[in-house]
Amino acid sequence: MILCPNCGELLKDDVQLYNDSLRKQNINISPVVPYCNICGAEVAVSNTCNGGKVIVINGACGSGKTTIAEILQDKGYLAIDGDCAIQAIRHKKGTKKYAWSELIDEIAYEIDILSLFSENIVLSHIVLPEDLEKYTEIFETRNIEYKIILLKPAYQAAVERCQTRTCHDSVTPEEWIKHFYDVLIFDGRIDMIDNTNLTAQETADTILKLPYTIAEFDKYKGL
Repeated sequence: MILCPNCGELLKDDVQLYNDSLRKQNINISPVVPYCNICGAEVAVSNTCNGGKVIVINGACGSGKTTIAEILQDKGYLAIDGDCAIQAIRHKKGTKKYAWSELIDEIAYEIDILSLFSENIVLSHIVLPEDLEKYTEIFETRNIEYKIILLKPAYQAAVERCQTRTCHDSVTPEEWIKHFYDVLIFDGRIDMIDNTNLTAQETADTILKLPYTIAEFDKYKGL
């Protein structure tokens, strides 16, 4: 159900999913903060996803996560960006402070919202190894087919991309690039793509050809 505080229950056509005014980066993905097309008020969406497909684009700064998500968005996927999810949390709380657990909950909530409008979702986000099971649980309890991709270009390529990219106003400090480059190790649990010498389109095409993981939903029903 979609409920506007002024207009009452809404149809999907009456809703704008993304709030461009909350976006801080120079990208084509905005925070998922739905609002009413009729009166402009933010709306409450009540839904739990049951089915669909999610592609997670993981990787260190400069790996190309957002660029690939934008390409998939142009192909009809509804997109969630990790930085935009942080902006959505800060908007709702009215403060810059947030807990990492809140970010995971926010992404789950945004998947529930977007699943009302499309069965294909792409998530561009740094998923740490210790949080991987939390994300797979989100997908599996919602009966979602998913693929999690780690983009891992050569380290120097990631550094150079961060120096020339235009999605942020400032250059990402190299210490953060190295930090995430070193900690994003998944011992074969997810698909890794070395996109050092691939164009963004070639990387996206490679991702689309990879198979989905079928959600092991039965284990959550006690079977």
